[in-house]
Amino acid sequence: MNFRHVIFGSVGTLVLASGLTGQTLYAAPQFPVFAQVHWLGLEQISADTNSAHCLRAWNLPQTRSLVAQTLDKFSRWPGGGATNAASALLRPLLDDLVSSESYLEIHAPSGIQPSLQNTHILLAIRLPADHARLWQTNLAGALEALTGVRPVPSGNGWSLRRSSAPAMVEFCRVDDWTLVGVGLDSGLGQSEFAAGVTRQATPSVTNFWLEADLDLPRLVDFLFFSAPPTVRAGRSEFEKFSTVTRLNFTLAGAAGEVLTRGNLDLSRPLDLRLPPWEIPTNLIHQPLTSFTAVRGIAPWLAALPAWQKLRLSPPPDQAYFWAQPGIPFQTYVAVPLPAASNQLSQLAARLVPKANLWLATNGEGTFQWKTNLPALVWKNALMISPFLIPVVVNQHDYLLGGLYPLPAGDATLPAALDIPNLVYYHFEQSGERIDASLFITQLFRMVFHKPQLLATTAATKWLKNVEPLMGGSTTTVTRINPQQLAFTRQSTLGFTALELQLLADWLESPQFPHGLHTFLAPPDE
Repeated sequence: MNFRHVIFGSVGTLVLASGLTGQTLYAAPQFPVFAQVHWLGLEQISADTNSAHCLRAWNLPQTRSLVAQTLDKFSRWPGGGATNAASALLRPLLDDLVSSESYLEIHAPSGIQPSLQNTHILLAIRLPADHARLWQTNLAGALEALTGVRPVPSGNGWSLRRSSAPAMVEFCRVDDWTLVGVGLDSGLGQSEFAAGVTRQATPSVTNFWLEADLDLPRLVDFLFFSAPPTVRAGRSEFEKFSTVTRLNFTLAGAAGEVLTRGNLDLSRPLDLRLPPWEIPTNLIHQPLTSFTAVRGIAPWLAALPAWQKLRLSPPPDQAYFWAQPGIPFQTYVAVPLPAASNQLSQLAARLVPKANLWLATNGEGTFQWKTNLPALVWKNALMISPFLIPVVVNQHDYLLGGLYPLPAGDATLPAALDIPNLVYYHFEQSGERIDASLFITQLFRMVFHKPQLLATTAATKWLKNVEPLMGGSTTTVTRINPQQLAFTRQSTLGFTALELQLLADWLESPQFPHGLHTFLAPPDE
C-alpha cells in the first residue's frame, strides 16, 4: 500500500475546502511555503449572520448525503477505495476538518518538483480535548495499519519514523490546537508553526470564511505526482497554456451572500489589448438568464492548437455568451470575425467530411453546409439544432452560434461593462442555469455515448434540491497590471451553475478524486 495516499486522504479535504493566513506561520529558509490555507470552520461560519442563506443549502438532507459520501471516499482513498481498518479510523477525523478551524502550510525546496520525498506538510486544527484524543489514537492507528510501523509516544503526542518517504509523521497538542507534521526526518518545525497559529488565531481575528495563498504550478505538481498517467498527461497539456503562477483569494459573507475576491499573478505579461466592447446588441435579447463578455483573448486563442486547426483569422479578441429562459437549449455565442461568411464557408468545406466520419461512430447526426442561408448546421442531433451562421451587426461581421433558433427581442446591457480594464464579466440566475445546464450536459452525454449522471446519484439529487435556493451570481475580472488580474464574485454558494455541474461530475467520478464521471464511469451506466 502506498503511504502517500494516507497523507492526501488526511489533508485533501482541507485543501479542497480551505484557505490563507496572510503570513507564513513557519518558514524554514530551505523550505519556502508554496501553499498556505486557513479555514474558519463550519461551526464559526454558522455564527456569522451573513451565512444564513448559504447554510440553508448546507443543511439540506441532500447536501449532507453528498458530503458524507465524499468524506467516505476520502477515508477509503488510502486503501485504494476499499473500506478497511484505516478508513474507519480516518473517517471521523474528516468531519472535524469540515467543522473546525484549521491552518495548513506546505513547504518544499525551490527548484525541484515537490513530492513526499522533499516536502513538509503542517496542519493545525482547533479541537476540543475529546476530539483531540480521538485524533491522537485514530491517526496513529490508521498509520500503523497502512505502514506496519507503530508510532512511538513522545511528549504530549507521538512520532512515526520510517525508511521511505515521508520519513516522519509527528503529532502533538499545543493549547487547544492539534498539530500534525509530515515530512523529512529533520524536524518539522511544529513549535514554530504552533506559535504562529496561536498569534494568528487566538482569538480569531479574521472574518474570512476561507483564505488561500497558493503557488499554483508547485501545488499542482505536488497534487498530481500520485495521479494516474492519463491524468498527468492531460494536466501537462493544459499547463502549456497556463501562465498563472500564484492564486490568492478570500471567501466571506456579505449581505447574505458569498463574496469571493482574489488575484492571479502571471509568469509573463499578458498581451491584453482592451479595445471598446463590440457587443452585438441586435442579437442579445431580453429576458436573459445569463450573459458573459470577455475581451483580450486573441493571443490566447492564437496559441491553441485546436483553434489553429480551424484556420479562422484573425482570432477574435472578444466573445459574448448568453442564455434565455424557457427552452433549456436557448444558449448562444457571438464573436467578431472579418469576412465571416467566406471564412465559415471555407471552414465547412474542411470540417464537414472529417466531422461526419467521427460522428458516425462517436456521436449522433451529421454536419451539413446550407448554402442558401448560409449556415453550418448539425442535423438529427437529438432535440437540439446547433448552428453557426455569419451575421452583420452595427456594420461588423460576427459568427453566431447556438443550440436552438434565436428568438427576437430587445437588449439591455449591464452597466458593469463600463468598469475600467474589465477583461471578463459574467452574470447569471444560477438556479435557472443549473436546471438548463443539467439538461444540456445530460443530452450531450447521450449524443456522444457517454454515461449519464444518473438521477439516483447523490450529486444529481443535490443539484436538483439546491437549485431553488440559488440566486444571482456576478463575476468580474479586471487587469491590475500586465502580470496581474483581480477577480470578484458575489453569489449564493461561491460557484456558478457550470462550476456546480463540474463539481457534481467530479464528486461522482468512479476514480475520485481523479477525473470526471462522464469520462471514467462504465459505459453501460
